[in-house]
Amino acid sequence: LINISDTEIPYVHVIDYESILKDSQLWFGDIFFNRASQYIGPEVHLENVTRLPKIQYKFFKGENRNEKILRELRRDSIKNGFLHAWRGYDKYAWSYDELLPTTNKGRNNFNGWGATIVDSLDTMWIMDLKEEFMQSRDFVESVNFTQTEGYVNVFETTIRYLGGLLSAYELSNDRVFLEKALELGNALLPSFNSPTGLPYNNWHFTRQTGNNFNALLAQVGTLQLEFTKLSQLTGDSKFFLKVQNITNLLDNAKKEIPGLYPLSISIGTGKFSGDHISFGADGDSFYEEYILVGGAIDQYRRMYVESIDSMHTYLIKDSIIKDRPDLLFLGGLRYNNFINEMDHLSCFVPGMLAIGSKILDRPNDLETAIRLAETCYWTYNMTSTGIGPEKIWFNSFDTSSNNLPKGLNKINPTYILRPETVESLFILYRITGDKKYQDKAWEIWQSIEKWCKTSTAYSGLNNVNSEHAIMNNNMER
Repeated sequence: LINISDTEIPYVHVIDYESILKDSQLWFGDIFFNRASQYIGPEVHLENVTRLPKIQYKFFKGENRNEKILRELRRDSIKNGFLHAWRGYDKYAWSYDELLPTTNKGRNNFNGWGATIVDSLDTMWIMDLKEEFMQSRDFVESVNFTQTEGYVNVFETTIRYLGGLLSAYELSNDRVFLEKALELGNALLPSFNSPTGLPYNNWHFTRQTGNNFNALLAQVGTLQLEFTKLSQLTGDSKFFLKVQNITNLLDNAKKEIPGLYPLSISIGTGKFSGDHISFGADGDSFYEEYILVGGAIDQYRRMYVESIDSMHTYLIKDSIIKDRPDLLFLGGLRYNNFINEMDHLSCFVPGMLAIGSKILDRPNDLETAIRLAETCYWTYNMTSTGIGPEKIWFNSFDTSSNNLPKGLNKINPTYILRPETVESLFILYRITGDKKYQDKAWEIWQSIEKWCKTSTAYSGLNNVNSEHAIMNNNMER
């Protein structure tokens, strides 16, 4: 997907907000706007819905012969990589949640509902793999999303299954996916029946009980995307109201710094229970929402702006890499003290900032996005394998250790097929039109092909900075 051109964008079901507003049943149901105003008050602004600016770069039509050959070669390589992994899964692990890519065994670690199948639906549709898509569609129709052994992780179940089903429906318009999404959404709703309305991390469908009484910001903060979309598509407001309560709770909870949310929050009291702040692990998925509602809910814009402004002030540091002054590093806070670590997960931030810069007319955020994306790419380019580590620790002085560039203290050298850097590069290409982002993403893909490809699929690595990198027999979906 890195090199898909504007002339070959597949059909995507796009919400027409202007026509939807004429019939509220197609939006959240007849009672939505009254209920939304009750929950949010004057921060609902319907006039914003049709006024969000277009963000994609205006590509010139046409390409020369060499450009077309290169684009199609890269496109086919990506598609063949997907098919390679899919065929291995189909052969050795069909119906399991995932394939173990070096031992060729199936494993269930996400409820046993075939997580790889559901999570791959939108990719198959976009790649025009209709035979594989229909095979998966028939499997999905047979799954009972209300039954599983043991506890389900509410966050993982939502992002992998509910998100997969909803995107498959929006792309294909096949109501089987919407019916299954509604089945799963209703099964998950009781997990929100805590004293605060924050969902339990883990929920048992049969016993109707939850455990883990401290929630993580990313886990409760990202559910808005899927549950709001479920309300949009079904016209049933109850899903939106459950997650809007989370947004209100987080918005009103006491924070030492406006817009910066600690990673842990008590399900029982709704109060933050720690002092660690990060846009990386455990915090990354929270900072997204405004566009989904077409800009109608100004609360989301305000919360985003507060977070990004404080991120600029407290979390971003200029490069101390001697020959790369253009880089920026995104760290964290603990007890209001800066911590000099940057997760691979935080490499989603450049893409988010780039989109936000266009939607909200914040051009400085685009410059920050470009510099952070360059840092994320640099962490790939600096290793022996050309693949980025899970985490880096950077110094405020010009020293080095462990065969690392000057300015880096250490790295967590594992790699679990994280997509965040490539995702941000893709977004920056689409927003700026600069083909260098295609080239950088292509380099990363070539490294993955070289170091992670097994006879049946792709595996993560134990050490990206070793010339003898060992696979970890794990293929993240």
